[in-house]
Amino acid sequence: MAKETRKETRWWDSPRVPRRGNARWIVYDLLINERLIASRIAETMGVGRGAVSKHIKSLLRDRFIARATGLEAHYEQVKNGSVTGTHKAYIPGAKAKVAQERINHLTANMGVSGEPAQERPAEATRLPAGVQPTIDLHRLDFQVKLQPDRGGGHRQPVNRSIEAWAALGLRPKTGRRQGFSLMGRPEHRSNWGHWEWEPVETDLGTFKVHFKRRWRSICDEDNNEIGVTWEDWSPTVRITGPRVNLSVQEALTLDNPEGPVGSEVMGIITKITKQLGFVLGLPTHRQKPEYGVLIHDPELAKTIEERRKSNPNMLEVADGITADGSHDLLKEGFVHLDCETPGQAAAQAAPIQAIDHTMNRMTDMMEQFRAMTDTSLEAIEEHAVRATDNMSGQLENQLGTIVQQLQYTMEESIVRMQQRFNEWLDQFAQQQQERINRVIVRFEQRLQGQAEEVREGQRTLFDWEE
Repeated sequence: MAKETRKETRWWDSPRVPRRGNARWIVYDLLINERLIASRIAETMGVGRGAVSKHIKSLLRDRFIARATGLEAHYEQVKNGSVTGTHKAYIPGAKAKVAQERINHLTANMGVSGEPAQERPAEATRLPAGVQPTIDLHRLDFQVKLQPDRGGGHRQPVNRSIEAWAALGLRPKTGRRQGFSLMGRPEHRSNWGHWEWEPVETDLGTFKVHFKRRWRSICDEDNNEIGVTWEDWSPTVRITGPRVNLSVQEALTLDNPEGPVGSEVMGIITKITKQLGFVLGLPTHRQKPEYGVLIHDPELAKTIEERRKSNPNMLEVADGITADGSHDLLKEGFVHLDCETPGQAAAQAAPIQAIDHTMNRMTDMMEQFRAMTDTSLEAIEEHAVRATDNMSGQLENQLGTIVQQLQYTMEESIVRMQQRFNEWLDQFAQQQQERINRVIVRFEQRLQGQAEEVREGQRTLFDWEE
């Protein structure tokens, strides 16, 4: 019954809802929430399978969904319409929360009881002409240390020639040798030289890996450098990432926007270990990442431009928010803001949307708190009823035990009283018998010798004893 009701109240199944721009969210809703396979989605939407495949690829690329590798997740999806069981299955991806938030928004604003899209005003932003702002996550700069060895140093990879390293994509960077000096003895001319590895392409963009290796000059008799000897590698490997663009909704919804970046960095570390032989630890930030956003504020742009003449540092406009003209658009009135958190950047880019999101979160939290309170009250009531029942049962058991003990005690008391009465009665009867015997003896002694002659045919009482 639930599935039939859901089909009858689909938010997108209405002539007032435009398909253009919302097709990928319709595909996500059917793919993840209703667990349909691609062919059934095409039938439901009335489009070709190629269009559905295009939207699935875009959802995969943007990490809204991911391929399901588990057997249970695969079965949950292919059981709804797959005959052979060989269809691809998908599960919510790293940004699934954003997609679900978008669907909830569409359901509330363009669904069965909502307003059509053309009647809703455009969301206010701090860019002109209704341009949607983009938040860029930058300063993705990590360092990874080599694992220490037993001698107090760091574990070095296998020693290879320059040609062998070049075959693996790792080469010394031309003209990037630090500390080169002609002063001092030749054997003392050593410092770090930069090496570069081939760029690593990921779903987020291109990451670069930087190595350093100690070098030593080889000089002739005239103290002229004729070559370089490469020695140990630096214990630190540097990984730099691209600018990652986030929408305002992603910055507000995702609990950890930097999570996908950390996953890609861990994948790069694994790749370095497998291909180059470096045994690395966990990554750490060389500098704290920032969230940048571009806004249109001519007055602030003019202030920054005048301030640059005397102070080249960035202008702090609020706690954790700085402004500068890094995009060279101050004359056009555009200012670049750097924020410490994604929430700050989203609030600067789209204030009304951020306030609306905050209100919705507060409403959800209140609903969750109310549900938790109701559940707690029900649990308390159930616990009180169980406690009362337990107390009543325990009282009945205790009273039964007491009555039973009293019954046993009374029976034992009656038995003992009857035994004592029987003993007393036996003792009394014996005492009375003894008294009667003594009376008879005394009576016989008195009558003995005083009997008169008996007539013929008469007998005395004592004659019977013979």
